[in-house]
Amino acid sequence: MSHADPNPRGQLREALCSHSFPRKRVTFLLGTDEYIRHETRVALTPRHLSELREDLDACGLDLHLLVVSGAGKRAGFRDRDYEHVGAEIVAPSQLAGIEALDVLHALKEPTRYESRPPGPFLRIGALHLASYPPGVCELLARKNFAAILDGGTIGNCSYLKNGGDRTPIVASMSRFAGWVAGKKLVAGLRENGMDAGKMVVVGGGIAGLSAIEKIAPLTTRLIVVEPYPETRERLTGELTEMGFSDFEIIPNLTDEAVTDAVGIVFAHRSGAKAAEKVCTIEQIRKMKKGSGIADIAIDQGGSILHDSYCEDDDADTCSKKYQAILKDRFYYAETNMPREEPHDASERHGDVSLPYVTMLLALSALHGGPREAMEEILRREIRIFDSADELDGRDLFDCFVQDLRNGLQLATPGGKVWITDPDIEKNQTLAEWVRTCATS
Repeated sequence: MSHADPNPRGQLREALCSHSFPRKRVTFLLGTDEYIRHETRVALTPRHLSELREDLDACGLDLHLLVVSGAGKRAGFRDRDYEHVGAEIVAPSQLAGIEALDVLHALKEPTRYESRPPGPFLRIGALHLASYPPGVCELLARKNFAAILDGGTIGNCSYLKNGGDRTPIVASMSRFAGWVAGKKLVAGLRENGMDAGKMVVVGGGIAGLSAIEKIAPLTTRLIVVEPYPETRERLTGELTEMGFSDFEIIPNLTDEAVTDAVGIVFAHRSGAKAAEKVCTIEQIRKMKKGSGIADIAIDQGGSILHDSYCEDDDADTCSKKYQAILKDRFYYAETNMPREEPHDASERHGDVSLPYVTMLLALSALHGGPREAMEEILRREIRIFDSADELDGRDLFDCFVQDLRNGLQLATPGGKVWITDPDIEKNQTLAEWVRTCATS
């Protein structure tokens, strides 16, 4: 299965180098991800920082690279690996002395130390504001940032133009989660001594297709459950291209579909809402003895309906209940599957987040600093395009700026906190939390 190039470096470099930069020196800080429990990935690897320097250098920009000590340790990247590509390793206690920071990037929510730099700076990373991360609250209280961008909502324009994913950062990790789920399922079935047979995949999106790639060696017949007609039509061509000859695409999971199946992957999760219960324990028991289940939606409650299900259960509790119920089968569920293979997941994440880091640094140099870059981004209206046909007249540079506007959530024009994402503003509880933090 082929995918569009997630990192159009050559095109982006050409677009950036067509501009004249009045400011030549820019500073970038790579942060860590301690807030999320058991997170093992890092936002950018040493390779990515080397590429970042090369691309900015080609456009006449002088990049000052800073990396918080230990940022890549859990993903297998040592401080000296970052030093080798020209980065300066800094301790969190040193950040208060950074005089001019343009862009800060971490994989997920802000860590408390991010409130230490005097600012202003542009901050990009997945936010998950619904979890009320304390690092965001401290940034709001300090108001030392120019803008906070949610990498999970960035995308659409530039990737439509290049034929890629609409939300590339989220898509890259969904794809990786599918690979991990499929790989774990195959390993578990082989450990149980199971032969190849019928496989069921619930969800024909990015994660589902990635899982299908990995379970192919143990698949003699494939059934994909996909409710959307447009996606079912697309899947027919994609599965044929992947080499499957015996497959069926159905709108709902049925008893017939799961009967005598050797494995099932639940890859239908979408957004942050609770996962739909698309299967029952009784249906799982129709599968072959020793069969396997991989559930990507465990952090949203899991996919299988059972008597002891409680919507208030956290992911760990959900997983333990499923393991107890399905003890006679191989069961795999992990709240953050990409962190199971942090080295490779970090490489993939960085491939799609790097262009946005590059663009933010370039905008800061082009317009005079982070605040000016934020103001330039804010001149755009949020806009989501349905097809590449709507992009006539927009070049790649313009599309990247549009993507950044789509992901801009909080800003500090005039030193006051603005909620720049209408979805946050509509959520009264979340909006009130933001305002409370900003006035504390």
